[in-house]
Amino acid sequence: MQMLCLTKTDTCCKARVTARALFCLCLSLLAACTAWAESASKTPLEELQEQALRWASQQPAFQGRAMQVAPMDWRLRIQSCQQSLQFEQPFAGQASIKARCGEPQWQLFINLVQANGQTDLNKATATAPVNQHVLVAKELLKRGTLINPSMFVKAEMPAPGMESQLLSDLKSLVNMELVRDLTPNTPLRSYDVKPAVLVKRGQEVIVSAGEGQGFQISLRAEALQDGGLGEQIRLKNSESGRSLSAVVTGPNEAKVR
Repeated sequence: MQMLCLTKTDTCCKARVTARALFCLCLSLLAACTAWAESASKTPLEELQEQALRWASQQPAFQGRAMQVAPMDWRLRIQSCQQSLQFEQPFAGQASIKARCGEPQWQLFINLVQANGQTDLNKATATAPVNQHVLVAKELLKRGTLINPSMFVKAEMPAPGMESQLLSDLKSLVNMELVRDLTPNTPLRSYDVKPAVLVKRGQEVIVSAGEGQGFQISLRAEALQDGGLGEQIRLKNSESGRSLSAVVTGPNEAKVR
């Protein structure tokens, strides 16, 4: 009888342990599901802001301060980063963080402000970074790309010391080309572009003549040299073989004046 009682007690204990383990497992799964649901409901921009604040809280320049992300342009859209985000503070003494993603490639500047609305890290000497209106690339653009205004979007970001170099007028990009690769969300600077070569040597060009003189004719000619918008180049009439000069007016287009 005593052995039977011990066996029954042992079975009851095992049942209680199993039930407790199942209960703990359910709690763990519930917590994991809740965390996943909260993460899934966040946009890439919200996730970026949270990570930026976590990074800043571990940096000596921001420790001891209740920081928050300054309001950002609601039109800004970023892709979810497939790698770990990289952060840095590029401008000493300013509450500005640069976030970089390797896949897909993009970078973005984030301004931080203190909970009381102050943006300076040192009240005595530092000044708040001033945002500039800039043009940033929507996607990776390769060197030599003929620029189209639709490739860029207007944004605001701090750019101390670069005010005179930044481009903000979409109209200024017409008939321009890139002289270096441009990654997404990178501000476009004046030295990133140059007048595009709209006519290249050896290409066929449509040449028009007579405009404004009561008649207009068009002919095909071979370009004997490269030319940008407004430049005068030499060409050879494809039919007669005669040489002529014309001013470049567009991609593979020129006009005799």
